[in-house]
Amino acid sequence: MATESDRKPNAAAQDYGKLRHPPGRDDLELSAEGRTWLASNDESVRPKELSAAFPRIVNHMARLWRTPRQMDRYFEDLLTDNRGGTRKGFPFGVLMELSALKQHYQSKVFPIRRDVWE
Repeated sequence: MATESDRKPNAAAQDYGKLRHPPGRDDLELSAEGRTWLASNDESVRPKELSAAFPRIVNHMARLWRTPRQMDRYFEDLLTDNRGGTRKGFPFGVLMELSALKQHYQSKVFPIRRDVWE
């Protein structure tokens, strides 16, 4: 008979904090590329709360901005819980900024999506 200690931990019990790499400079502060990208966005969708709380996300967005498929995937990764309900989530203001930025990106920045089968 299997005991509790013999069982493998399920995804919900996994500690995702242990999987993260040690924070580097780009995780803790906006890079030059991140600041430039932030300033280039329309004021109405500029993610100010996101940049203050999560500079690593803004830095990563700055790198992906010109690649629609990767950017779309990143938006989905940010806005979807893929950890079985254990994800902490974003503060409401950050969540609203991310949603507005995604809408802006998909409707104004890269509105035309081409399928490889077209």
